[in-house]
Amino acid sequence: MKIVEQKFALSAEDLSYLNGTTAIQKMLQQRLVVEFDTAPDLDNLDFSSCNSFYHIKSLGSKLFQFWFHDIRDYEDFRANIIAYKMSLTTTNDK
Repeated sequence: MKIVEQKFALSAEDLSYLNGTTAIQKMLQQRLVVEFDTAPDLDNLDFSSCNSFYHIKSLGSKLFQFWFHDIRDYEDFRANIIAYKMSLTTTNDK
């Protein structure tokens, strides 16, 4: 048996319940699309420091859209993704 704590992770069904609310309007304004070089292991992405709700939507095998309710979570995730991309660029230059 495996137990997964969702905490602030929202499913597509959860989003449908929020349709028309200010929460979904905020999340629509705070989205990022990330195209990974290889298909990511989403279970290993760390969202434990999130302060509020988020949603991950697959747009393809390596293309994902990340939605955030809290602007701090959006900014933190964006900064981490940029730092990760820069580290890959530095690694590939060696």
